[in-house]
Amino acid sequence: GLCPERDFKVECGGFSNRPVYSLKCVPDTSLLVTSGPPDSSLQVWQVSAEDSDVIKSVSAIPAENGTGQPWAKIATISARAPWVLHGSRLDSVQITEVESRKNVYVAASRSSEELSGLAFLDCNTLLLCCAKGQLCLADVRQPQSPLEAVSVPS
Repeated sequence: GLCPERDFKVECGGFSNRPVYSLKCVPDTSLLVTSGPPDSSLQVWQVSAEDSDVIKSVSAIPAENGTGQPWAKIATISARAPWVLHGSRLDSVQITEVESRKNVYVAASRSSEELSGLAFLDCNTLLLCCAKGQLCLADVRQPQSPLEAVSVPS
């Protein structure tokens, strides 16, 4: 087995009252974002200053219509402001500003395909991957344009 003093050193830690399935650091900040069951809401954590080794919960980002949806997939970026891209289904993808919890972007889609992953390609472009293998590109500058599947060469 692993021994804490011999095999690893805990730099800082915290306790969550819900499972953590995904954890992302928000670049250029001391914030972390986590997601996990029972719903698609997000938890925001702060890594304490150097005088403490505690990671503490600071806020939650509620799911917009997230009842009965699986846990949210998340990606973070800090180009304009600390943003988190999150969603569990194609029709629930959104970008939220982490500190103010204000919605910056909501994707337009009629499909409720479950997501297997999502990512920022840059500060304006998003890549979404559905569980059935469908890839979608989205542009933050065009919030009302519907998400369309991208044709990928074999």
